[in-house]
Amino acid sequence: MGDESLLPWQRAERPAPKTDLQEYLEGQQISRLWYLDDVGPTGSRGLAVELTSGAKLLVWAGRDRTSAFTARLFFRWLPPPRIILPRMARAFSAGRDGDPAAERPDDLQRAVEGQVIRGVLHSRRPTSAGGEQVAIEMTGGAKLALGATPIMRQTAQGELQLATLDYEWSAPERSRIVLP
Repeated sequence: MGDESLLPWQRAERPAPKTDLQEYLEGQQISRLWYLDDVGPTGSRGLAVELTSGAKLLVWAGRDRTSAFTARLFFRWLPPPRIILPRMARAFSAGRDGDPAAERPDDLQRAVEGQVIRGVLHSRRPTSAGGEQVAIEMTGGAKLALGATPIMRQTAQGELQLATLDYEWSAPERSRIVLP
């Protein structure tokens, strides 16, 4: 009969504790995606994800000389405002459509805005370039991958950027059924 007859039950494994990033983002809907064109506190440009709750997640890339990573992702979580007026709630829920002065969205903004975040996967291993990466998975199976890449390049202002933020959007192909 083997060892299986001696163990009629199996001990349930304890799930891994959720990170702060998972706690903040999972189950939330993205209202807007912003490009942070000005150089941030780490010396790189970044992205900001605004949720329908009014909270924002800002992401930059920067160099790290104290760990296995040579380029890390740095996050800044801005909680939702404590007082939300009705017009603010409409703006958060409507996203870009609720802002008459909003610029036309590009392909990435059009794809990301309105998506519901299903899960966040934070890689513990450095990439081949030594950077850190995070994948944000949406309910439809699409993913927004963010990664930090170390670089050594002069900017137009003469400053030295040490890392850059890379992002990539991937979505599963949709099959189309055509009836004759």
